[in-house]
Amino acid sequence: MRIGIMVATKPELEPFIHKFGSPTVRFCRKNSFDVMKWSYGPRHSVFLILSGVGEIASAMSAQYLIDCFHVDGIINYGVAGGLHQDTDAGKLGIVEKVIHTDFDITLSGKHVIGEYPNGVGPLIAPKENFVPDQFINHLPRFICASADKFIGAGEPKQRLRREFNADICEMEAAGVLFTCNRNNTPVTLIKAVSDGMDEDSDAFDCNVYRASLSCVKVIESFVHSY
Repeated sequence: MRIGIMVATKPELEPFIHKFGSPTVRFCRKNSFDVMKWSYGPRHSVFLILSGVGEIASAMSAQYLIDCFHVDGIINYGVAGGLHQDTDAGKLGIVEKVIHTDFDITLSGKHVIGEYPNGVGPLIAPKENFVPDQFINHLPRFICASADKFIGAGEPKQRLRREFNADICEMEAAGVLFTCNRNNTPVTLIKAVSDGMDEDSDAFDCNVYRASLSCVKVIESFVHSY
């Protein structure tokens, strides 16, 4: 099993390193992708890529794992903003559907926000989940609003909730999901809330390690089952 893992930032990566230790091998070239490998016996490996922030970075990183490391599936983990009272800081869940709120061709009069000309959207689900149900069945499911923008507290988050009925918001899920679905690669998106509905970047900074650690614990149980 070749397990691909994607995380956007170094603060989100830290708990993974603390849990899994130093990588067996590190593939890092100037002006290129930073990929780390952990080996578990002759047949099982983990390939983690530090993607960087945003939809384009996440899409490129997912394709890189698929093309260059031939992963069997991808797990994208990280933190997100909560959009209602039940998604306060620390809430952990699995992204069931994503809406790409940056994609807007509504002036055509034929589409809604997040809907593509080929009829895909506005809500996109993984074609196939990568992490088996036994490791994630106990977790709530999220609808995720994904776009290249950090959403501040109060009205901006409330608007996403009103318009899209989303539970969380972040900046990579759409890129990961579209790429994996296009390649018929199984994918699971594990997200934990770092900043609640009425919280902003200060809460993010305070909670990013703890929230990321809760994601890593789910990944750890899956990886160590092999």
